Amino acid sequence: MYKKAISLLLCLGMLLTFAWAEDAGETEAPAAPQESVTERYHIPAEPLWRGKLAFTCSVYAEPDENAKPVGRILKGEYFWMYAVYPSWVYISYGSTRGFIRRSVIDHANVIDEKTTPPYGVEFYPYAAAVAGDTPVMSAPDENSETLITLHDGARVALLGFENGWAKLIFKRQYGYIDSRRIGTLIAVYNDAETAGTDRPIAAFVSFYKITTDEDNVGRMTNIAVACEKLSAITLKNGESLNFNTQIGPFNAANGYQKAIVLVSGGSGINYGGGTCQVSSTLYNSVLQLPGLTVTQRRPHGPAGASYLPHGVDAAVGSSSLNFRFRNDYSFPVRIDASSQDGALYIAIYRAEEGAGE
Repeated sequence: MYKKAISLLLCLGMLLTFAWAEDAGETEAPAAPQESVTERYHIPAEPLWRGKLAFTCSVYAEPDENAKPVGRILKGEYFWMYAVYPSWVYISYGSTRGFIRRSVIDHANVIDEKTTPPYGVEFYPYAAAVAGDTPVMSAPDENSETLITLHDGARVALLGFENGWAKLIFKRQYGYIDSRRIGTLIAVYNDAETAGTDRPIAAFVSFYKITTDEDNVGRMTNIAVACEKLSAITLKNGESLNFNTQIGPFNAANGYQKAIVLVSGGSGINYGGGTCQVSSTLYNSVLQLPGLTVTQRRPHGPAGASYLPHGVDAAVGSSSLNFRFRNDYSFPVRIDASSQDGALYIAIYRAEEGAGE
């Protein structure tokens, strides 16, 4: 009797509990905890750079100008930077934390040079060639927007892989390639000092228009000509590359055509239009290698060049606009450059001893 009574009481209690929970609306599964901004965008706990503003700007809760503004910073003010994306950076300014556009930044200095690369440097650990017709998508989703379509053999540099998608930077946003469309994949050496000569020590890719209007056809020709000239260059220890001298002069006699060029924040038509994208892509490869020392470089004015994230372009074409760097490694380096289907790919290799002599 005692056990039966206990059982009846337990059953009654359970029934009452379920009835109360149903009335109270608590039979539904509890909501999952909301992911924080720092978790969603992989933002470190401590700042990595200190920046200065070129323009007064708003700070946003998300990397989107339609997002909620959470603060405002005046021109000339300094702030802390935690993470960098193609168009945005995550910052703190006093008690304000959020995202600002890269285009409003005057400059930024690294806090600890031993552990953090300079602002704007992106390391690409993989180089690849695609197999067949390969769309570059705006998100890791086959139903997202197609940014550009590459074809068999086009070469790219990759930031890594996410859920079966290869990730890269397409102009000022991320782009994604279905990893099943990667035909050849090469790991980039992560230490130039101990690298072999069979794989790159740095790689970078930028993207250009492939429209068939006359000005752009000339631009694509100029990119191809500059890539061919770059690919013939090997630099021994202590030697420098002078882009204007060695890849130029940018005239018809040297194989260049008239195309759109960026001039003082605007645009015009002149021989060699498009070569600035080659110098800028090379600059981003060079930035990944501490043994290559940049000795001259200027951007395309405050707005930068739209084919790259803001702040990492290198204009060429005049005495004041040139890209030069020196090989301070103890070994020679060579350049491998190509353009196909709108993908401008440049890799740097450790060269065999005696190369270039």
